[in-house]
Amino acid sequence: MTRNDYTLALRKLARDQDRVTTIGQLAGIGVPQSFVRERCKPGGRWQRPLPRVVVLHSEPLTENQRRRAALAFAGHPADEVMITGAAALALHGIEAAPLPSGVPVVDVLVASMSRIRTHTWVRVHHTRRLPATGWVDALPVAPMARAAADGVSVSCDPEWAGDVIRELVGERGIRPGELAEALGAEVLGRRPGVARFLGEAGLRPPAHGLLRTMVARAGLRPPLWRPTLKLDGVFLAAPDAFWPRDGVVLDLSRGAGGSRMEALGLRVLHVAPGALTRHPGQVVAALRGALTAGPYGPLERITALPGG
Repeated sequence: MTRNDYTLALRKLARDQDRVTTIGQLAGIGVPQSFVRERCKPGGRWQRPLPRVVVLHSEPLTENQRRRAALAFAGHPADEVMITGAAALALHGIEAAPLPSGVPVVDVLVASMSRIRTHTWVRVHHTRRLPATGWVDALPVAPMARAAADGVSVSCDPEWAGDVIRELVGERGIRPGELAEALGAEVLGRRPGVARFLGEAGLRPPAHGLLRTMVARAGLRPPLWRPTLKLDGVFLAAPDAFWPRDGVVLDLSRGAGGSRMEALGLRVLHVAPGALTRHPGQVVAALRGALTAGPYGPLERITALPGG
């Protein structure tokens, strides 16, 4: 195959992808490997900033080219990949997005089964379930809440995290529950300053939804949510969560049934809703300890009717 056979396709590829491509794409349009190697030599007209990625010029990459290169490294467009973290927030137009340090890292979000790992300036986040992809400037981008969660989880600057949270909630209308769920118990537990910023922003995440997320992400055995408990066929209580095999109850409201359940010997954990954001790690530890030490109470006398 002669050079003329792929010249037009190469020009189109460069135009459509801002001159960022991959070894596979070049091979797909017939560009010989020897030609690519020659162009990518030191001092050559092309460059390879990342494995498998070729940029069709030798100048420093623009911000857009860095994002495209990160996506190409992670498998886009063949695999589901999206920009996340501070880079995604910047694409969404969040003014607080640029990190004060100016560290040129591009975060990408990929499926958990992907073998792609962090490499030099591309930071890879894995998730079991990819969120719906948004598109900004023809680039796949994570939703703002997810992008913020990935950015906050790796940031060492609590003030930056606070600025992002305040802008998302105060100016972009992100629902508190959505942001709290995206952040998750693990991030909140590792980043106590983030919980403080949530409080300062006036957020009141739906406590029950946050509790469900916390239990799931901590890998705890799922309970019955908001069940109706009966003792010998007579109404006993309607707690927020109940583990029927363990006799463990979690109550967010300190309802009147709490003392009756404790008197029966059930293990009742009274958790203030604010503790789910301020001290999530402690809540998870208390739950895990209670489930490990059980079972409690006369479980044979208790009937649990599933709730919502």
